[in-house]
Amino acid sequence: MFHQESSAIQIAGQVCIATFFVVIGLRNLKLAENHVKKFAGLGVPFPRAFLWAGFAFQFAGGLSVGLDVHPAVGAALLIVFTLLANALFHRWWLLEDPVARRIHMNYFFNNVGNIGGLLVLIAARAPGLA
Repeated sequence: MFHQESSAIQIAGQVCIATFFVVIGLRNLKLAENHVKKFAGLGVPFPRAFLWAGFAFQFAGGLSVGLDVHPAVGAALLIVFTLLANALFHRWWLLEDPVARRIHMNYFFNNVGNIGGLLVLIAARAPGLA
């Protein structure tokens, strides 16, 4: 049923990507109120709804990729989620503290790499889009 047309390497890659997003999402659930406050401080409208929409994209996308159920759609959800996370949380260029700047720069570019992997997944699973 799942992963019927996938090689072992594709399955491993998809499970790794899914694990990253689901585990980070579970960790971030514990910080939900902090995220709501951050969104409100940034002027995001309906910050609580925005946060839960983000969690929905993160978990639905991660599970979709990991279980191989419309993985290209799941990857697209994760790309949107990751772009928004970078735009809201990892604006390293605005930070003065060199340690915080480096930490957020690392998160930012880690996310850029994740987006690259997700684009490769989309190209492999929805070749008509590539």
